[in-house]
Amino acid sequence: MEAKFWFDSWDKGGFYTSFHRRDIHPFVLTYFTPSELRGKTVLVPLCGKSLDMVYLSAFADKVIGVEIVEKAIIEFFEENKLSYHQPDEETYVAGNITLLRKDFMALTPEDLGPIDWVYDRASLVALPLDMRQEYLRAIDRLTDVGTQSLVITLEYFPLINSAPFSITAQEMDDYYGLGHFINHAESPLLMQHGMVRRWNLEYLYEHGFILSKHTNGLVLEKSTPVQPVFCPA
Repeated sequence: MEAKFWFDSWDKGGFYTSFHRRDIHPFVLTYFTPSELRGKTVLVPLCGKSLDMVYLSAFADKVIGVEIVEKAIIEFFEENKLSYHQPDEETYVAGNITLLRKDFMALTPEDLGPIDWVYDRASLVALPLDMRQEYLRAIDRLTDVGTQSLVITLEYFPLINSAPFSITAQEMDDYYGLGHFINHAESPLLMQHGMVRRWNLEYLYEHGFILSKHTNGLVLEKSTPVQPVFCPA
Protein backbone atom coordinates (compact mmCIF):
# COMPACT_ATOMS: atom_id res chain seq x y z
CA MET A 1 0.00 0.00 0.00
CA GLU A 2 1.79 3.05 -1.26
CA ALA A 3 0.86 6.64 -0.47
CA LYS A 4 -1.45 6.77 -3.51
CA PHE A 5 -3.77 4.25 -1.85
CA TRP A 6 -4.37 6.62 1.07
CA PHE A 7 -4.75 9.71 -1.12
CA ASP A 8 -7.34 7.84 -3.21
CA SER A 9 -9.15 6.59 -0.09
CA TRP A 10 -9.52 10.08 1.38
CA ASP A 11 -10.59 11.49 -2.00
CA LYS A 12 -13.35 8.86 -2.35
CA GLY A 13 -14.49 8.93 1.29
CA GLY A 14 -17.47 6.86 2.42
CA PHE A 15 -16.67 3.14 2.56
CA TYR A 16 -13.05 3.88 1.64
CA THR A 17 -12.52 5.72 4.92
CA SER A 18 -14.65 3.41 7.07
CA PHE A 19 -11.63 3.07 9.36
CA HIS A 20 -12.41 6.57 10.67
CA ARG A 21 -14.43 6.39 13.90
CA ARG A 22 -16.91 9.12 14.71
CA ASP A 23 -16.51 8.68 18.46
CA ILE A 24 -13.80 8.24 21.07
CA HIS A 25 -12.56 4.67 21.20
CA PRO A 26 -13.55 3.06 24.53
CA PHE A 27 -10.02 1.74 25.09
CA VAL A 28 -8.81 5.35 24.99
CA LEU A 29 -11.19 6.31 27.78
CA THR A 30 -10.10 3.30 29.84
CA TYR A 31 -6.32 3.55 29.54
CA PHE A 32 -5.65 7.21 28.76
CA THR A 33 -7.01 8.63 31.99
CA PRO A 34 -6.44 12.32 32.74
CA SER A 35 -3.88 11.46 35.42
CA GLU A 36 -2.00 9.12 33.06
CA LEU A 37 -1.82 11.74 30.32
CA ARG A 38 -0.82 14.67 32.50
CA GLY A 39 2.53 16.07 31.36
CA LYS A 40 2.89 13.45 28.60
CA THR A 41 3.53 13.63 24.86
CA VAL A 42 1.44 11.23 22.77
CA LEU A 43 2.38 10.16 19.24
CA VAL A 44 -0.45 9.08 16.91
CA PRO A 45 0.97 7.43 13.76
CA LEU A 46 -1.10 7.44 10.55
CA CYS A 47 -3.60 9.54 12.45
CA GLY A 48 -6.06 10.49 9.72
CA LYS A 49 -8.60 12.81 11.34
CA SER A 50 -9.07 10.71 14.48
CA LEU A 51 -11.36 12.27 17.06
CA ASP A 52 -9.29 10.51 19.71
CA MET A 53 -6.68 13.23 19.30
CA VAL A 54 -9.13 15.82 20.61
CA TYR A 55 -9.67 13.78 23.77
CA LEU A 56 -5.94 13.16 24.22
CA SER A 57 -5.16 16.86 23.83
CA ALA A 58 -7.56 17.75 26.66
CA PHE A 59 -5.24 16.10 29.19
CA ALA A 60 -1.83 15.47 27.58
CA ASP A 61 0.91 18.05 27.38
CA LYS A 62 1.28 17.51 23.63
CA VAL A 63 -0.29 15.36 20.89
CA ILE A 64 1.66 14.72 17.68
CA GLY A 65 -0.22 13.15 14.78
CA VAL A 66 1.46 12.04 11.59
CA GLU A 67 -0.59 11.88 8.39
CA ILE A 68 0.57 12.03 4.78
CA VAL A 69 -2.76 13.17 3.30
CA GLU A 70 -3.39 16.90 3.68
CA LYS A 71 -7.15 16.50 3.07
CA ALA A 72 -7.45 14.45 6.28
CA ILE A 73 -5.45 17.02 8.25
CA ILE A 74 -7.55 19.96 7.08
CA GLU A 75 -10.79 18.07 7.75
CA PHE A 76 -9.62 17.28 11.28
CA PHE A 77 -9.22 20.94 12.13
CA GLU A 78 -12.36 22.07 10.31
CA GLU A 79 -14.64 19.38 11.77
CA ASN A 80 -13.40 20.05 15.28
CA LYS A 81 -13.56 23.84 14.81
CA LEU A 82 -9.88 24.30 15.64
CA SER A 83 -7.92 27.24 14.29
CA TYR A 84 -4.43 26.24 13.20
CA HIS A 85 -1.29 27.86 11.92
CA GLN A 86 1.59 26.50 9.86
CA PRO A 87 5.14 27.27 11.00
CA ASP A 88 6.18 25.45 7.81
CA GLU A 89 4.35 23.77 4.92
CA GLU A 90 4.40 20.31 6.54
CA THR A 91 3.41 21.32 10.08
CA TYR A 92 -0.07 22.25 11.33
CA VAL A 93 -0.48 23.47 14.91
CA ALA A 94 -3.59 24.14 17.00
CA GLY A 95 -2.85 24.62 20.70
CA ASN A 96 -1.07 21.50 21.94
CA ILE A 97 -1.95 19.46 18.82
CA THR A 98 0.67 19.24 16.09
CA LEU A 99 -0.07 17.34 12.87
CA LEU A 100 2.85 16.55 10.58
CA ARG A 101 2.20 15.99 6.88
CA LYS A 102 5.03 13.53 6.47
CA ASP A 103 5.81 9.93 5.57
CA PHE A 104 5.84 8.22 8.96
CA MET A 105 8.44 5.69 7.85
CA ALA A 106 10.91 8.48 7.05
CA LEU A 107 10.64 10.35 10.38
CA THR A 108 13.61 10.81 12.66
CA PRO A 109 13.64 11.27 16.45
CA GLU A 110 14.61 14.91 15.83
CA ASP A 111 11.28 15.45 14.03
CA LEU A 112 9.32 14.51 17.16
CA GLY A 113 11.33 14.88 20.34
CA PRO A 114 10.78 12.56 23.32
CA ILE A 115 7.62 10.42 23.18
CA ASP A 116 5.88 9.11 26.31
CA TRP A 117 2.99 7.26 24.66
CA VAL A 118 2.21 5.86 21.21
CA TYR A 119 -1.46 5.43 20.34
CA ASP A 120 -2.01 2.98 17.47
CA ARG A 121 -5.61 2.11 16.64
CA ALA A 122 -5.53 1.81 12.86
CA SER A 123 -1.86 1.86 11.90
CA LEU A 124 -0.41 -1.62 12.33
CA VAL A 125 -3.60 -3.25 11.02
CA ALA A 126 -3.58 -0.95 7.99
CA LEU A 127 -0.28 -2.30 6.67
CA PRO A 128 0.57 -5.49 4.76
CA LEU A 129 3.37 -7.58 6.21
CA ASP A 130 6.32 -6.00 4.38
CA MET A 131 5.25 -2.46 5.28
CA ARG A 132 4.35 -3.60 8.80
CA GLN A 133 7.96 -4.54 9.42
CA GLU A 134 9.11 -1.14 8.14
CA TYR A 135 6.59 0.49 10.49
CA LEU A 136 7.91 -1.51 13.45
CA ARG A 137 11.44 -0.36 12.70
CA ALA A 138 10.20 3.24 12.58
CA ILE A 139 8.42 2.88 15.93
CA ASP A 140 11.59 1.44 17.46
CA ARG A 141 13.68 4.28 16.04
CA LEU A 142 11.31 7.02 17.22
CA THR A 143 10.79 5.79 20.79
CA ASP A 144 13.07 5.14 23.74
CA VAL A 145 13.17 2.86 26.74
CA GLY A 146 10.22 3.71 28.95
CA THR A 147 7.86 4.67 26.11
CA GLN A 148 4.46 3.03 26.43
CA SER A 149 2.03 2.16 23.66
CA LEU A 150 -1.64 1.37 23.35
CA VAL A 151 -1.97 -0.82 20.26
CA ILE A 152 -5.38 -1.99 19.06
CA THR A 153 -5.68 -4.83 16.56
CA LEU A 154 -8.44 -6.91 15.00
CA GLU A 155 -8.42 -10.69 14.74
CA TYR A 156 -10.98 -12.33 12.47
CA PHE A 157 -11.67 -15.28 10.17
CA PRO A 158 -11.81 -15.91 7.25
CA LEU A 159 -8.99 -13.51 6.44
CA ILE A 160 -9.32 -10.59 4.04
CA ASN A 161 -6.61 -9.54 1.62
CA SER A 162 -6.93 -5.84 2.45
CA ALA A 163 -6.85 -3.46 5.39
CA PRO A 164 -7.64 -3.76 8.20
CA PHE A 165 -5.55 -6.91 8.36
CA SER A 166 -6.08 -9.54 11.03
CA ILE A 167 -3.33 -9.54 13.69
CA THR A 168 -3.38 -12.07 16.51
CA ALA A 169 -1.96 -11.89 20.02
CA GLN A 170 0.80 -14.30 18.97
CA GLU A 171 1.78 -12.02 16.09
CA MET A 172 1.93 -9.08 18.50
CA ASP A 173 4.31 -11.05 20.67
CA ASP A 174 6.41 -11.82 17.59
CA TYR A 175 6.50 -8.15 16.59
CA TYR A 176 7.06 -6.49 19.95
CA GLY A 177 8.09 -9.22 22.40
CA LEU A 178 11.85 -8.76 22.10
CA GLY A 179 11.89 -5.10 23.12
CA HIS A 180 8.66 -4.64 25.09
CA PHE A 181 6.73 -5.95 28.03
CA ILE A 182 3.27 -6.79 26.68
CA ASN A 183 0.01 -6.64 28.60
CA HIS A 184 -2.85 -8.15 26.60
CA ALA A 185 -5.44 -5.99 28.33
CA GLU A 186 -8.58 -6.33 26.18
CA SER A 187 -10.09 -8.91 23.85
CA PRO A 188 -13.85 -8.39 23.33
CA LEU A 189 -15.73 -10.43 20.73
CA LEU A 190 -17.52 -7.98 18.40
CA MET A 191 -20.07 -9.91 16.39
CA GLN A 192 -22.00 -6.69 15.61
CA HIS A 193 -18.97 -5.12 13.91
CA GLY A 194 -19.64 -3.94 10.35
CA MET A 195 -16.90 -6.18 8.98
CA VAL A 196 -18.70 -9.27 10.31
CA ARG A 197 -21.80 -8.42 8.27
CA ARG A 198 -19.94 -7.29 5.18
CA TRP A 199 -17.63 -10.28 4.93
CA ASN A 200 -19.73 -12.90 6.72
CA LEU A 201 -16.97 -13.47 9.25
CA GLU A 202 -17.12 -16.35 11.70
CA TYR A 203 -15.73 -14.14 14.47
CA LEU A 204 -14.00 -10.82 15.10
CA TYR A 205 -12.05 -9.89 18.23
CA GLU A 206 -10.69 -6.44 19.02
CA HIS A 207 -7.47 -6.73 21.00
CA GLY A 208 -5.99 -4.03 23.18
CA PHE A 209 -2.33 -4.23 24.15
CA ILE A 210 -0.37 -2.03 26.56
CA LEU A 211 3.31 -2.13 25.67
CA SER A 212 6.22 -0.88 27.77
CA LYS A 213 9.52 -0.57 25.94
CA HIS A 214 12.48 -1.97 27.85
CA THR A 215 15.17 -2.27 25.14
CA ASN A 216 16.01 -0.27 22.02
CA GLY A 217 16.89 -1.84 18.68
CA LEU A 218 15.01 -5.12 19.06
CA VAL A 219 12.36 -5.55 16.37
CA LEU A 220 11.24 -8.51 14.32
CA GLU A 221 13.05 -8.46 10.99
CA LYS A 222 11.41 -11.49 9.43
CA SER A 223 8.15 -13.30 9.83
CA THR A 224 6.39 -16.15 8.09
CA PRO A 225 3.01 -14.87 6.96
CA VAL A 226 -0.05 -16.91 7.81
CA GLN A 227 -1.46 -18.72 4.80
CA PRO A 228 -4.72 -16.83 4.37
CA VAL A 229 -8.17 -18.14 3.67
CA PHE A 230 -9.68 -15.18 1.88
CA CYS A 231 -13.28 -14.11 1.95
CA PRO A 232 -14.94 -13.93 -1.46
CA ALA A 233 -15.31 -10.41 -2.83
